[in-house]
Amino acid sequence: MEEIKEHTYKWFEFGCKDATYLITKKKYNGLSLSEKGLLKFHLLTCKYCRRFVLQVNTIDKMILKNVNNINLTLTPEKKQALNQLITKNL
Repeated sequence: MEEIKEHTYKWFEFGCKDATYLITKKKYNGLSLSEKGLLKFHLLTCKYCRRFVLQVNTIDKMILKNVNNINLTLTPEKKQALNQLITKNL
């Protein structure tokens, strides 16, 4: 199995692939100061990655909205049955 190496960045080698990784990482783990700087600079210069940020935020909002709607429409009995089904299949 291939070993996962820590990402190291140099400003002149930093591209869209690195930026999308950091955009995703930012949502879950946060970024170091140098990563924040690299991402900020890249977003200032790349309209495609700015668009990616907007798309990710829109998707997150839609997911949260739908999860909240599901919680409102399920009866307590259905929620309990669903929880039991999930627990049983874990």
